[in-house]
Amino acid sequence: MVQTVLNIVTSSLLTTLSMPGYLFGGIVFFSLIPLFFALEKKGPILSAIVAFLYFFTFSFVNFHYLINTLTTGLPELFGRFNATAGFLVFILFCILEALPFLLFGFLYGLWTEKVRFRVLEPIFVASLYVISDYLRGIGELGFTGGRLSDALYNFKGLLQLLPFTGSLGLVFLIVIVNYEGYKLIRANKNNYVFFLALIALVLFVNGTIESFIPKTVGVKPIILAQTNMPQKVKYSYDSNTIADYLIKNFSNSPDLLTIFPEGVFPGTDIRNSDIEKRLLESFKNRTLVIGFPTLVGNDAFNSAVIYSDGAFFDKYDKVQLFPFVEHLPYKGIFGRLSFLRGMYYFSPGELKAFDIKGYGKVGFQICFESFFPYISRRLSKDAGFLVVITNDGWYNSKIPLIQHFTQAIFRAVETHRTVVQVSNAGISGVADEYGNFFALPENQTTWSVFYAKSNNDVTFYAKYGDYMVIISLILTILVGLTAKKRRTIFD
Repeated sequence: MVQTVLNIVTSSLLTTLSMPGYLFGGIVFFSLIPLFFALEKKGPILSAIVAFLYFFTFSFVNFHYLINTLTTGLPELFGRFNATAGFLVFILFCILEALPFLLFGFLYGLWTEKVRFRVLEPIFVASLYVISDYLRGIGELGFTGGRLSDALYNFKGLLQLLPFTGSLGLVFLIVIVNYEGYKLIRANKNNYVFFLALIALVLFVNGTIESFIPKTVGVKPIILAQTNMPQKVKYSYDSNTIADYLIKNFSNSPDLLTIFPEGVFPGTDIRNSDIEKRLLESFKNRTLVIGFPTLVGNDAFNSAVIYSDGAFFDKYDKVQLFPFVEHLPYKGIFGRLSFLRGMYYFSPGELKAFDIKGYGKVGFQICFESFFPYISRRLSKDAGFLVVITNDGWYNSKIPLIQHFTQAIFRAVETHRTVVQVSNAGISGVADEYGNFFALPENQTTWSVFYAKSNNDVTFYAKYGDYMVIISLILTILVGLTAKKRRTIFD
């Protein structure tokens, strides 16, 4: 039992260290090996518990930066709950993230040792992991952060799989490498040399492909306006003071498409106000995109508002709302967590691209929408490039800034679209269709001109989506049906 716990913790920590912002992404190629040792001869029930504990521990450590936000940031800002309640919410988040891995562990314990053909074992295990990871990202509580594939955000050679398979294709590959490493070491401890050779081969392939990857040159100039306004300051300033700050720091920039972050005016719909008039006068000869809540009747929306030629043009309203803070999911179950509400409970908008003067069709996303590939996929069918505006000023760590910008890189390669991200505190920058990226220094009030490239092609992944889940499901069923002899759930 002690060895099992040590293996669970070791695997969780190694996986965390491979994530963006931690140590080195290559660790992900062997981070699951201790988990597979922990799952040995456990049977379905115990295997389910082991897999759940692995992902719970990983989520707890990887997303530790949320603890400060939930126990200090939000309570101090809104005053609706205390630090204890915030920490319990974080535990609930980790539990919800880990729940799909009960399925992974259960089916792993039920069938893995009974797979009829050895060659199918790693494929079966990878299929189980893909299905469980996919389930994490669906529904009103869905979230895709912490995918194994995230570790490879700067492995540009391997990223070239994304236009064909999406991030779940990389997850599939990573699990296969880990499982084969486990089987080699399980057969003979001296086989770690062969396993290291396998990893070296993967890295060699990555490097070889990367050496042929071009750096694209965009032709559409865009101003990224990183406001760098601390949450306490932003929520305590009145809207006139915020407008003064924007005019002082950014109105001297060139008259180009200028993009500000999410929630620049956090609680105020400035449309048809003197504040809006002042901003439009200062930025009158350009297209301006700026985030603030918009109110329509009884509905509130988290919006990216677009101004053109000194007047309101249109707005994008966030579609994928942040659970508990921006909307209350499954009210019958989580109704008592309404105290987590931010300034408003928002209504969802609709996905659409906007024809921006001089720039063509542009797709917008807000905040953590970039974690959801389906949004970028749908927008890429109409938009030539994508823009993400976000407010990452909640954190006292650089790790979440890196992990969020990583999603822009993945969405860019998956869709072959330039993805522009503008964040309050950073990271603000641009990722191109091959995974090359350029960014402003974080935690600075600054602006810079970046260049976007507009594409019209639709990638295989953008067209067909997460078909890897269907393939994984079919493989799982086939392996289960052809297993030598199934265990009982009590073995």
